[in-house]
Amino acid sequence: MLRSLGILLSALWLAACSDDSAPAAAADVSQARDGAQLYRQYCVTCHGSGALGAPKVGKEHRLYWSHEIEEEGFDTIVSEAIAGINSMPPRGGCFDCSDEEVRNAVIYMLQLSGAK
Repeated sequence: MLRSLGILLSALWLAACSDDSAPAAAADVSQARDGAQLYRQYCVTCHGSGALGAPKVGKEHRLYWSHEIEEEGFDTIVSEAIAGINSMPPRGGCFDCSDEEVRNAVIYMLQLSGAK
């Protein structure tokens, strides 16, 4: 019985060290998630309803977002989304989101709002 357990553990250890899984994992990490997906998963709760004072997203809020871009600048809006601002946690609560993914979500929100 002890020998069988040793063989099983050896097989599991070798399977974990297999090169077959490495390229797939690397491919998943290098591909940024879609802004629309991230918005639906992390942002819409507050930005869809205005909860906790979050600016709402949508065509009817175009002037707000256009003003923000004009006054603050796109890079500042992205930086605030990454760092968090007021009641919004860093990265909108998506703690495994990369800077690029947060940027994608901001772009999507601006597109939804028709910001210029």
